[in-house]
Amino acid sequence: MHSAIPALLELVRLDLQIADREGEMARLPGEREALAAERAQGEEGVAAAEAALQEAEQEQRRFEAEVSDGETLVARLEGQTHQVKTNEAYTALLGEIDAAKAKVSGAETAVLEAMEAIETAREALARARKAAAETGKRCDERARDCDDREKSADQSLANLQRQRESVVGDVDPALVARYEKIAARHSPAVAVVKRNSCGGCKVAIPVQRLIEMQKSEELITCGNCHRILVAEEAS
Repeated sequence: MHSAIPALLELVRLDLQIADREGEMARLPGEREALAAERAQGEEGVAAAEAALQEAEQEQRRFEAEVSDGETLVARLEGQTHQVKTNEAYTALLGEIDAAKAKVSGAETAVLEAMEAIETAREALARARKAAAETGKRCDERARDCDDREKSADQSLANLQRQRESVVGDVDPALVARYEKIAARHSPAVAVVKRNSCGGCKVAIPVQRLIEMQKSEELITCGNCHRILVAEEAS
């Protein structure tokens, strides 16, 4: 077995852990964006509920104005009843008064409906605010978790990088370069032979290569994926 195999296996172990930490770091921005979107959705729900309440209140004021205007009109028309000279004019005026009163009645009904809508809108706003507050609290907790994970991963990554530099420093630079070249195409760069097959690409290893692995001091690579091969008992 080649003397550098233990160091290469350690490099594989470290590289896998480094890749895991880097992957976690790479996922964090997406998680934070998702949290921001979730928080914004809650805020949008509150804004929509506030707008609905404002609209209902405006409707109430509009119908109240119609009631007021209608009552003023009724009072004015009723004040004209003693001024008319003919039955026809009197009948016509009574018709206008009835129409104005009907309009007032309709506006009063609309005011009541608007008040009910306001109450419903207020309840919806309360629910939206509660939901937004709960979402905000949950997002804050998850954001802190992201920060903690980032800090932990960053510290772990720095430690792993130092370990890797230490291992690399004890290996022939040419072999490290060879390892890096393989790793750039196939990770991990070292594969354990299992059941006479490459543990990386699963292709069967020729018997002659298996014999060479047992006897040769040279590194043996897979003829298919070119990973460095290691006997199972050496791993």
